[in-house]
Amino acid sequence: MANDVAAGRLKIILGVDYGTTFTGVSYVTSDKTSIDDIDVIRTWPGDGRPVEGNWKTPTVIAYNSENRGACRNHWGYEVRAGMVSCSRTKLLLDKSAETAEFDDPSLRDATGSALFHIPRGKDAQIVCQDFLTEVYRFVVDNLKMRITPAVFDMTPMECYLTVPAIWTDQARIATWEAAKAAGFGSRSFDAIRIVAEPEAAAVAALRKDLRPGSTNAAKVGENVLILDCGGGTVDIMTYTIRRTFPSIEFDELCVGIGGKCGSTYIDRNFISLMTRRFESSFENVPSRRRGPGSEFMASFEKAKQSFGSSENDSYDIHPISMQGELDPEHYDQDEAAVILTKQDMEGISDPVVQDILRLLGHQVEHISRTKGKRINTIVLVGGFGNSDYLKRKLDAWCASNDGIKCIRPTFWGLEGAMPHMVICRRHYGFRCDLLFRPGIDSEEHAYIDWGKTYCRGRVDWLIRKGAELSDSTTLYSCNLDLAPERFDDPGMEHIGTITVDFTNVDMTRFEKRTVRGRIEYKLDYEVGVDFRAEEGVLRCFCLADGKTIGVTTISFTDLTG
Repeated sequence: MANDVAAGRLKIILGVDYGTTFTGVSYVTSDKTSIDDIDVIRTWPGDGRPVEGNWKTPTVIAYNSENRGACRNHWGYEVRAGMVSCSRTKLLLDKSAETAEFDDPSLRDATGSALFHIPRGKDAQIVCQDFLTEVYRFVVDNLKMRITPAVFDMTPMECYLTVPAIWTDQARIATWEAAKAAGFGSRSFDAIRIVAEPEAAAVAALRKDLRPGSTNAAKVGENVLILDCGGGTVDIMTYTIRRTFPSIEFDELCVGIGGKCGSTYIDRNFISLMTRRFESSFENVPSRRRGPGSEFMASFEKAKQSFGSSENDSYDIHPISMQGELDPEHYDQDEAAVILTKQDMEGISDPVVQDILRLLGHQVEHISRTKGKRINTIVLVGGFGNSDYLKRKLDAWCASNDGIKCIRPTFWGLEGAMPHMVICRRHYGFRCDLLFRPGIDSEEHAYIDWGKTYCRGRVDWLIRKGAELSDSTTLYSCNLDLAPERFDDPGMEHIGTITVDFTNVDMTRFEKRTVRGRIEYKLDYEVGVDFRAEEGVLRCFCLADGKTIGVTTISFTDLTG
């Protein structure tokens, strides 16, 4: 193996499925990238009982500063019931003020509650970084045991970190920066890339479950929809198969869709039911006994995951000790257990399932109406995708919609392949002063400079929503189908400010003038944005006469302001 390293043939491909509720890691430690060669970390630290299987660990961290007697931070299965902990923090990385059509309306009410606890002096990005630091250390220790410390120290590692496809650019780069600070891609010969969760699922599904010769083999020209149902978000992306031999290639068919309506909101529906049914008897129970990380919620998680896979008429959720005269039909005093009926489980699950089916129907109808095409196969992935209740509802929906085939892969990992062509999800443009258009632009925005009349506050759209992105100032984006012309119009989202440092640029190349004793230069340059940078986040550059000039950076706006 040492000879392989010396020859530059060995590398580590690491996939981090960083989820709202659970996190998993897969890797390849050879020059092969076949999905059959992928190893999955199945043993995580901590003596907590798994509720989703050993191949993922809970995305939760408990700080020693907030837990008396803890000599260090605890994470994953190490976090015990009753500990003050941070969970589902990933959802807070997306600070966009934009409310998506399919978002769960309770999300904003939940922000700042115990459900999204952030310790004093920290923010969501730092909490995510601290959790990922623990994951990185554990993964590195595992790799060193697998290939020896000496080989690891000289082996380059490509890290692929998943994020929801609906994530804003700000959230994508916040995740990238948190992972980088945690250690991923930190060595000079390592790299870290952000990948949309359904995109990663598509790569794995198309190379395994839909590959030529398999039971559900995809054919050239068929359209495959990836339905990624996670804990916090639901993402849908649709691909057209370009070819299947000698390797599968695919293009994104249309603008994806998604919302913050994952299985986390079943938990919120459950808490709402408890509050309505038991009122102060439930609310008076200390939050550590009934909130995130408690044995009570862990018991509900098991019930939630098993719902639909059996014909149980009732589910006991315990332990929770409540006082008062409580209906024995709903509470077992001796066992300190809440009793949920099958109808209760349906009542708290159906609103989320219906949101998912509504998302799905919207995408399928859009493809039929705008592309004149139908979906051949739906691939159901994600943590909530393991729910048999959701799968049965989805199968019934598919049967009533042209008999679409629905499969649920047993496993998917990350590889270094991307779609050949993707679709831009938003309009992107710069706020700038464009030439004044008489009869169109308002006179109040007009001014004269360099002998020409300009209009303030226009937006020059760099790329339009729905545009195809192939392999090769102030920045704004807009998710509306029809983008407005001015920066202050409704629906406009301020992403951040692109700054170019011209300190070392030869100004003699540009036209100049003297105004009030000061020399002003008219710089002719172009600011470009790479929407398909290798890192998976926006990258900027500045050109003049076809050459890169200055130092270009983008500072993302804190939209929580």
